[in-house]
Amino acid sequence: MLNMNKLITSTVLALSVSLSTYAEDVTLVVKRHGQDKFETIVVDESEVEQVKNSNLYLSVEEEVWLSRPELKIKPLDKVNQLKPKNILKNKSMSATSTNYTPNDPDFSFQYYFSEKSEQTGSSEILQAVRKSEQNKKLRIAVLDGGFHDHDDMEYSYGFNFFDEWGEIRTAEFRDFEDEVSDAKGCIGGHGLGVASIIGAKSNNEIGISGVIEADLIALRVLSCGIGPMSDLSDAIIHAAGGEVDDIPVIEKVDIINISISGPVGSCPSYVQEAIDFANEQGVMIFVAAGNNNEDISTYAPAICDGVYVSGATDKQGYKAEFSNHGAVSSMSPGVDIVGYSATYSEGEIITQLGWWEGTSQASPLTAAIAGLGLQHDPKLTTEEIFNYLKLTSDDIREDVLNADQDCSLEQCGSGLINASRFMDLVIAFDGETKFELNHALADDSNCDQELFISEFGNSLKLCEMYELVMPENFSELQGDITLVKALKTEELTEANVEEVIGVTDSTMLLDAIDLDTYQYATKICLNDTCEISKLIGLDTTKAVSPLSCQK
Repeated sequence: MLNMNKLITSTVLALSVSLSTYAEDVTLVVKRHGQDKFETIVVDESEVEQVKNSNLYLSVEEEVWLSRPELKIKPLDKVNQLKPKNILKNKSMSATSTNYTPNDPDFSFQYYFSEKSEQTGSSEILQAVRKSEQNKKLRIAVLDGGFHDHDDMEYSYGFNFFDEWGEIRTAEFRDFEDEVSDAKGCIGGHGLGVASIIGAKSNNEIGISGVIEADLIALRVLSCGIGPMSDLSDAIIHAAGGEVDDIPVIEKVDIINISISGPVGSCPSYVQEAIDFANEQGVMIFVAAGNNNEDISTYAPAICDGVYVSGATDKQGYKAEFSNHGAVSSMSPGVDIVGYSATYSEGEIITQLGWWEGTSQASPLTAAIAGLGLQHDPKLTTEEIFNYLKLTSDDIREDVLNADQDCSLEQCGSGLINASRFMDLVIAFDGETKFELNHALADDSNCDQELFISEFGNSLKLCEMYELVMPENFSELQGDITLVKALKTEELTEANVEEVIGVTDSTMLLDAIDLDTYQYATKICLNDTCEISKLIGLDTTKAVSPLSCQK
């Protein structure tokens, strides 16, 4: 077994292959007529065409294997050499405090948490953490390999789906904890690293800080860095609360991260069907673009429908030279990402801290940032989260130093994720934050009723005017805002409203407001064509005419 593992590692570490590469037997993924689920069968190579032409099957595809991208980890001693002497201690402070900074000793190396004024390649995650309230504790699944234990990590649940080379499907999801000697040469802790980026314990004076406090679900689909996509599809269905063979069904997760990639040409139908099932359950799926500096058009699962694809940027905000590109959703930091890893030393596995590099790290950062929005407003849909992430992204730097950093021709999606701006949009649309429509005069006003000019250009007394007040966090939004109205007898929908006036200032003085006949709202256009927009009702509790105007 050890020799086979070494052969596969050196041959296909960054490739996808069919199982027929290794043996005369070929594994096929088939769906029989009248059945809902795919199954795998093993046939002789000479029988493949016969099976494909058989009337027994609705679908027949050769099994495809994928790998995690090549491991790029800098040694631990380089981290130690740069360790700062002074660490801010905020153990008792709430994460939603405006001054909150985790007291984890290696947090200072997590540049992607900082403000852009300090680090141009940052996604400003700390600001987002401070803005996000945990109104729901999320369940986030990591589909990967190389899971190990660490004092700064806690898995809520795990399962091994990889069942090749004598391995079986079992609740033990950790890699080779009982067969360390067989694992030499395959240890890196990729799954551990990805999971730690998402949810390492924060503010506990240990190591690093994860982006979000969540229940982490570890589903092992790789061994020695590779695995069949049929195992991946089963793990997706399982994570989404579906039935897979005799494995006990679990409560569906909220988010799935898949830091696996390979050039397979197209998305296998059995993988797409699993993704579709997860999407139908409301599960968001985030995937890595790949590390080959190529177009993602042939890379799975990035080419599959219904997933959010992350490319990688470097510390300066350029496209990372290794990152795949093309029809990616957006970019996230993927160079010098601090996370936990694993090594083999003197007969045992040792977990430690190291620098990671790759789209494998960009994807979990994106997934966790999305989680900050979802935990704050659990009503948000997958489409809304995906749109908000894209709409609040920053432009990728254009002053490139070489062609491999080039993001022209929309090769880098919407740009570099900005977690802080993303949370501003989530909070703006959480249903709790509304524009106020107040009467221009307070109850105790003794105003002499001089004439004032309204936004419509009319000269009127204040008793005949109203004041539209914009919430503070809306001032940073990039999009057109319009006051609209609809008859009270009609439903307040975008199809029924008509424009009143564009909202251009934080406070506006208005006349011609008829609260007896109409209901009012603000319409926020989130893109240039207003194809993506949102209606937000007004708070009119202070719109009552005061006694001083009822004389």
